[in-house]
Amino acid sequence: MDRLQWRPPIDEVAFGAFRLVPHERALYRHGVPVRLAGRAFDLLVALVARAGTVVGKEELIACVWPRSVVEEGNLRVHIATLRKVLGNDQPYVENVVGRGYSFVAPVRRLAVEAIAPPLVQQVVQPPRLVGRAQVVDQLVAELAATRLLTIAGPGGMGKTSVAQALAARVAPLFGGRVISVDLAPLADPALLPGAVAQAFGLAAPLSAAQLTKQLSEYLSGQPSGQPSGQPSEQLREQPGAQLGDSPSPALADALPPASPGRRALLVLDGCEHLIDAAAALAGALLRHTTQLRIVATSREPLRSGGERVFRLPPLAVPTPPPSHAPVPDLAELRAFPSVQLFVERASADGGFVLDAGNAAAVAEICRRLDGIPLALELAAGRAAFFGVHELARRLSDCFAVLTRGRRTALPRHQTLRATLDWSHALLAPAEQAVLRRLAVFRGAFTADGATAVAGGSGIDAQAVPGHLAQLVAKSMVSCDDARYRLLDTTRAYALEQLRGASEESAASHGHLRYWCRLLARAATDTGVLEMMLHDLRLDDVRAALDWAFGPGGAPLLGAELAAASAPLWYRHSMMDDYRARLEPALACAAAAGAAGMPLAAALHLALGHTLLHVSAVAAPRAEAFGRALALAERLGDHATAVRALWGCYADALLQGDYGRALGLAYRFGPLARAAGIDADGHVGRRLLARARHYLGDQHAARAHADAAVHPARRARGAAGFQFDQRVSSLAIHGRVLWLQGLPEQAVLAAREGVDEALRLDHSVSLCFALVLAVPVALWSGDMAMARHCSAMMAERAGRDRLVHWSFWAQAFQAALHRHAGAQAGGPPGTHAWPAAAFDALTLVRHPSCTGLHLDMLPTLHAGLMTPASLARAVDGRAGWAAPELLRCWGEQLVRVGAVAQAERVVRQALELAHGQGALAWELRAGTTLAGLLARCGRGRDGAAVLAPLLARYREGRSTRDVLSALSCLERCSA
Repeated sequence: MDRLQWRPPIDEVAFGAFRLVPHERALYRHGVPVRLAGRAFDLLVALVARAGTVVGKEELIACVWPRSVVEEGNLRVHIATLRKVLGNDQPYVENVVGRGYSFVAPVRRLAVEAIAPPLVQQVVQPPRLVGRAQVVDQLVAELAATRLLTIAGPGGMGKTSVAQALAARVAPLFGGRVISVDLAPLADPALLPGAVAQAFGLAAPLSAAQLTKQLSEYLSGQPSGQPSGQPSEQLREQPGAQLGDSPSPALADALPPASPGRRALLVLDGCEHLIDAAAALAGALLRHTTQLRIVATSREPLRSGGERVFRLPPLAVPTPPPSHAPVPDLAELRAFPSVQLFVERASADGGFVLDAGNAAAVAEICRRLDGIPLALELAAGRAAFFGVHELARRLSDCFAVLTRGRRTALPRHQTLRATLDWSHALLAPAEQAVLRRLAVFRGAFTADGATAVAGGSGIDAQAVPGHLAQLVAKSMVSCDDARYRLLDTTRAYALEQLRGASEESAASHGHLRYWCRLLARAATDTGVLEMMLHDLRLDDVRAALDWAFGPGGAPLLGAELAAASAPLWYRHSMMDDYRARLEPALACAAAAGAAGMPLAAALHLALGHTLLHVSAVAAPRAEAFGRALALAERLGDHATAVRALWGCYADALLQGDYGRALGLAYRFGPLARAAGIDADGHVGRRLLARARHYLGDQHAARAHADAAVHPARRARGAAGFQFDQRVSSLAIHGRVLWLQGLPEQAVLAAREGVDEALRLDHSVSLCFALVLAVPVALWSGDMAMARHCSAMMAERAGRDRLVHWSFWAQAFQAALHRHAGAQAGGPPGTHAWPAAAFDALTLVRHPSCTGLHLDMLPTLHAGLMTPASLARAVDGRAGWAAPELLRCWGEQLVRVGAVAQAERVVRQALELAHGQGALAWELRAGTTLAGLLARCGRGRDGAAVLAPLLARYREGRSTRDVLSALSCLERCSA
């Protein structure tokens, strides 16, 4: 029946062989209990109470399913169940076509009581709550420790339902005297004492003092306190609660002895609009009675003596899925109470079934609606009409969509807008102004942020924290660890109010100025920067920039914010989105002339970084870094210059200009020290390690890599240099170890780098780790690791639109395709590129292909050798890769019969690898040379070449190259 319902108009009736006892929820046939399910029982009570008359279908549905929107088919099913239980001995329930149903059997009323019910509500049966069992347990414990417990929270959070479940749970400890008064219909505080008196069946008092006296006498058992009529008969003991096992022993111990007095629990439901009167009355009642406890529901605390406040949280919602699993796991999704509630209500309305096809949409709906039960129920009621995918899309206008509440719901719960209108009307004008101005924040904000945005235009800035505290108390703003937030539904409502007050431009301007000031502090205060990176404030920065560059905005201030917010964009790896906002910012800086030079330097630097990841064209990237470096040096801005130098260095490595990269790496150290960056030199050593590695000096690279990777602490400044420094150091360390003939250590370092990047959840750092880990896996013959890492890279780069890294993934999967020997498609685990994308010439003609790619591709598979790669090896530009490229060329020469030339080329490769300290390339070249000599009848010479190389290998005896070398040595010795 209804949530907190009037007592049934019949206590006990008989018809045919049956006896019906509604207050016990019992039906007997010839004195034997008959099992009748909840809804069917409620139907029987409703029909018997109106025996001989026709009860309309809509009225029956509203009575039996007050909290759901159901179809007429559900009613027919339960009528059929009822008829089956009653049997066919005689007609009991008849269908009156077009009108409804009627109970037609003669009824003998064994006990009838007339009750005046307008505000009197007793807990008959608690509702079925979803995800609130633990909350009810907590509330029972709270009630054991206090006589006044307030359940507070925003509108639609389910405070009334939870209070009802709590009341039903503890009813046996109060002898069934659990009385609820709905305060919503009361417009005048003076009516409150009379409503409470009526609830207890007492004579209506003239004042709160008179009510206190009457109730005190009644609860103490004094004759003068007896109300008119028979209240003790009206307040019958209620059946056990549906939620939880038993009332709390702690609460039982806390209650005073029941005899000779009477214990009672009073529920004051919806106190927020009569907050002062409710607080005063509760305080007076508790001071003058010992047997009474009070549970209040309100959108703000009563602030009465001895009160305990329980903030009712939203239902837990699914977290956004990780990038590698965009479709939520159904089992995990079903565990979230918000999903359970939505699915239950949507199923009742339209036969909805949660499955893999709609799981992501359901999760998004629950997140967008903040887990608010009322909003979820309203949304579920619209799911059958829109479908969940369209419903999720339409929630950007939630007030237009969430309009069809339950027929029996209070008017303020019929639509989401009505719920928020009710709460908004209870705010003071200054609180309303602060609330609407806070709507410009997309995410969490601090008290300082609130002051910056809401102060001014009639609101004293110094008073804003006080108004903010009131909004938190009234459940309009959430607070967690000094971070404030508006629920999305509240924010949408407040934004409407902001636009209606014509204050959106002023609030947005204040929002923009606030972020400019905060990010200016972050540039010199690493603590502020770390806080911002941790809190992930990009949504607010994006909104501020969108307003700044839009009509009526502040473009120059927006350009300053665009430059200052670079670390946030880098942390999110949102390079493509950032580039779109840098273009108007650069135009503003250029228009400012000389005054805009510092801003232009910072913006060109940011543009270079974004192009490094999202553009396939090299020239704009090099130009952006070059202009940033030139401007910074001209201005004497060492901090910007050192980061621009890093960009030039990264671009030089990518172009395969390793000598230039080494020169830039040597310049980095002094410039970084002048800028106060990289004081311990870890970043500088890492740059030298990479440059030396690519140039082909593995001994020097190892020394720098060891020094860079060993410090345990993570070097700060990753935001300025794009990659996490420890991840970067581990990655290059693994590459050097492999080339030096330490494949097992290399794989461990590569895996550690990838794991570290995954823990950070930073896409660019992850891609950097993968771009160095996949070659180590391929060179070692670990195809499973190579496939896994390559697929991960393809997915992450594709998700974040990182064009540069996506091409690396394509190149790696081309190598995997060739290793698998496939003729079409790719090996298991590869991204869905067409087979043509794996052709060597297709790859080298790709606009993203650079000198580094030309050097890398043939080392992954000899079939990816092209004339362009060979040319770089022959003229000395391939550096680290030259020995392997020459070896591959030697194998090609053998296949065309140029054996003598092949031997010369392979010997050159062997000598070059030895000079570089690249034992891995030496072993490959030695194996190729030994095999060539064996085919020419010179096996002993081949063994003399190969045996010393194998003897130098201390690990990795089961890797592909070592096994191949051992097999070749056996053939040479045969």
